[in-house]
Amino acid sequence: MFHFAPRTFTRAVFAGSLLSLTVAVVDSQAATQAASPAPPAQSQAQPAPATPDSQLAAKIHKAISDDKAVAGYAQTIKIIVSDGLVSLKGTVRSEADKKALGAKADAIAGEKNVMNNLVIVGEASKPHTS
Repeated sequence: MFHFAPRTFTRAVFAGSLLSLTVAVVDSQAATQAASPAPPAQSQAQPAPATPDSQLAAKIHKAISDDKAVAGYAQTIKIIVSDGLVSLKGTVRSEADKKALGAKADAIAGEKNVMNNLVIVGEASKPHTS
């Protein structure tokens, strides 16, 4: 009988799923680090060449960062691009913020190429009055 240790098997499955991931994800830390280049002495590895998906994600991130009304979300939402299709994920405080962020992505990627999966948390926590 062949026995797998639960942790080893879980790690192998998790590592395999990470290796098969084929989307460009821009998160706030990666975008912030890309904006401030590392000194040449510390960085000996060649950076990965920019793909059309990663360039599209970076353009959307920059548009959000440059708009003072929604710039705070640039650090908290995820912009996922796969084959030119954009998905916005994360939480926002209002429907207006969700629409504004979606409009930024629509303007760059095209309205038909954007899935606005942002979740509103600010309005959901307000008590309903009659």
